[in-house]
Amino acid sequence: MTDYWFLFGMWIMVFWAIDPLGWKVDFIPVVKQFPFLAITPAFVLVLLGKQLFPKKNSATWSSGNNNILIVIFIFSGFVTAGSVIARFINGIDNSFLTMGLYTLTAPLTAWFIGKSKNPLALVKNIIRVYIFWALVSVAMQMASFGETEVFHAREHLVIGILIFFYLIATSSFAIASAIILIILATIVAAKNSAYLTAIFLLEFILIHSVVAKNNISKDHLYRWMQWAKFLSINLVVLGGLVLIYVFRSDKLPTGNPEYRMRTYEIAWQKFLNSPLWGTAFTGAATEKFDKYSVAVSTQILPTHSDPLDILANGGLIGFLIWISIFVMLLWRWFAILKNPKLQSDSSLTPYLHTMFCVVFTGVIVCMFNPILNTPNLAWSFWALVGALLAVLQTQSQPILAVNS
Repeated sequence: MTDYWFLFGMWIMVFWAIDPLGWKVDFIPVVKQFPFLAITPAFVLVLLGKQLFPKKNSATWSSGNNNILIVIFIFSGFVTAGSVIARFINGIDNSFLTMGLYTLTAPLTAWFIGKSKNPLALVKNIIRVYIFWALVSVAMQMASFGETEVFHAREHLVIGILIFFYLIATSSFAIASAIILIILATIVAAKNSAYLTAIFLLEFILIHSVVAKNNISKDHLYRWMQWAKFLSINLVVLGGLVLIYVFRSDKLPTGNPEYRMRTYEIAWQKFLNSPLWGTAFTGAATEKFDKYSVAVSTQILPTHSDPLDILANGGLIGFLIWISIFVMLLWRWFAILKNPKLQSDSSLTPYLHTMFCVVFTGVIVCMFNPILNTPNLAWSFWALVGALLAVLQTQSQPILAVNS
């Protein structure tokens, strides 16, 4: 029952985050916190179960997993401490408190999955929740193509998750269908962040194909030829993208560069004023936009770049702590990609790569959109990091070994 309650909470959480029906629920006070309230009983039930039915053997964590968790806690503590000062001492309502607290979704999710009787099944069902809302969102975007932006700033949760269909494909037709689905979702999204997400996924497909072929061949020349082919394809695609930009740039989304460059300039100046620790997150998470008049009810707007906000408000210290989380995850990803046998349960492999792709495309999307300081988007992002930490394994020792 506890796992089902958690899945229900995630179902609501992802629905709120993507908002495929356009209800704007993430902007309504109190209502935007409903998913958090809905999922909280699942954690309470786990705590009660732990007290009523204690296990003799507890979960054990590897040093590699502990390192990622430690970095996550440090980043969360840094952001939260500064945001508490901003909120309760400096009287700033629009602080980075959400960014700080919701980062803890990762260890919370990892802990919850670790207490499940069947962690692998729970993780698979979590991914199915994301896939369900992604398909609904693509369908809604197709139905309102050119009229409404259904999943803008949520491309990682919609387009990124679609890589799953490629990973489970067992025929050429299924592979082609999966790639077409990704391209179709990107076209109807018609946003630069969607194009970047799709480029990442297609790049992953190429790398995945090369590594898979090289894994079954001991011919060094053949392996080098595969990487040469990979490089050639990339050069051709890059040339095509340059030509499209040169001759058809007027048809591409502008991304509102005047507004973005102004906010980026303000954030960059903050960083230059204090390059080591920035404002220590004791300032506001938004800026007064006074250079142009924008079509909103207020001129107080976010920077629209989470990494730049982290750099401006946390300096090099905060940025390096944050980015190191994903560098460590990237190393794990390449290790499993190169040697799938590192994951003892082969049925989990497509789910692992799907989570990796969503997390990394999330980093791409948050470069141009504020997702880490938005409650349900932040939860949906960090929950997948936690799910990875809960079930990712290495050959020598599981990152999380659950003993029943």
